[in-house]
Amino acid sequence: MPTPVYTLVVNALSSSVSARAADTMLKAALKDAQVSPDGVTASEMQAVLSGPLLRRLASVLPQAQASRDLRALSRRVAEDHPRALTLFSDPEGPLHWDSLDENGLDTDGVGLGLRADDFEYEDPDFSAFQGEQRHYDLTNAIGQDALLSDLARQPGVQGVVICAQDGQVLRSRANRNEGALSSIVAATVMLFRNRSLNILCADLGPIKVCMRPLGEYCVAVLAGEQVNIGRVIAELQQLREAA
Repeated sequence: MPTPVYTLVVNALSSSVSARAADTMLKAALKDAQVSPDGVTASEMQAVLSGPLLRRLASVLPQAQASRDLRALSRRVAEDHPRALTLFSDPEGPLHWDSLDENGLDTDGVGLGLRADDFEYEDPDFSAFQGEQRHYDLTNAIGQDALLSDLARQPGVQGVVICAQDGQVLRSRANRNEGALSSIVAATVMLFRNRSLNILCADLGPIKVCMRPLGEYCVAVLAGEQVNIGRVIAELQQLREAA
């Protein structure tokens, strides 16, 4: 039996397209996200609304209308499930750094609330990226700052974060506001919770995120579209936690 959040979304979506199309489109979007109508949670549905479903609905409706309809639906889901916050930051498109203020809010004051565990991502085989191992003591500020400085020097990198396994940001260095950066990283950490990954590359449109676990920590690099992802993966592969 479909979960209540599935029923809520498919019924609301029927006001934008036919009931049959709404059911077909939503099930296909859930399949893209590797979740089922019978098991989808509110947080997972928020990720589907702003990702796979938005792409599918925009193929049959104008982009602005699709984004507007799904943003309104996302807010309804958040009202019924306060812990499942909306992922929409820009009513007309994907996440943009320049639409965020220093508090991690979009330009109309809506919080990002990034918590989802479904982006366009991959778990690349980085065994081919070999290089000299670099060891860092992440239990103190000196070691953390050294790691941040080394990764931040890479061309195209906009932010580097060291966080705990639960997504809590411990230390960061960013060219842009750190509130938005922290929200993105916390959302990406969810992928590690729900999937067995060694290293992750996530695509949030204009922002690329590469993350890997390092002992009791996670290290994330956020970069622009022109970054050399292979180089970033190679740098992450070389990281080791000092004994």
